[in-house]
Amino acid sequence: IESIRGGGSLSAAMRRTGVFPPLLTYLAASGEAAGQLDDMLERAADYLEREFDRFTTTALSLLEPLIIVVMGGIVATIVLSILLPILQLNTLAGQ
Repeated sequence: IESIRGGGSLSAAMRRTGVFPPLLTYLAASGEAAGQLDDMLERAADYLEREFDRFTTTALSLLEPLIIVVMGGIVATIVLSILLPILQLNTLAGQ
C-alpha cells in the first residue's frame, strides 16, 4: 500500500509481495502500460475464477469415491451393530 501511495506501480507492488500469481501481475503490468487496468484486472479475475471452478470440480470428483467408501463403512457398522446381537441371541436360544 505504501509503495503505491508513494507513486509506484500496482504490478510492481504485487510482484514484491509474492502472494499474487505471476499471470495476475503480468496482466496488471500490461493494463497499466495500456491504460486499461480495469479491463485487464477483470480478465484476470474471470480467468482465475474459471481456474478455481475447474480445480474444485476436479477435487470433488476425486473426493466422491472416498465419500462413498466412508458412507459404506458407516452403514456396514450400523448394520453389524444391529445384526450381531440378534445372531448372538439366536445362538444362545438354540442351545
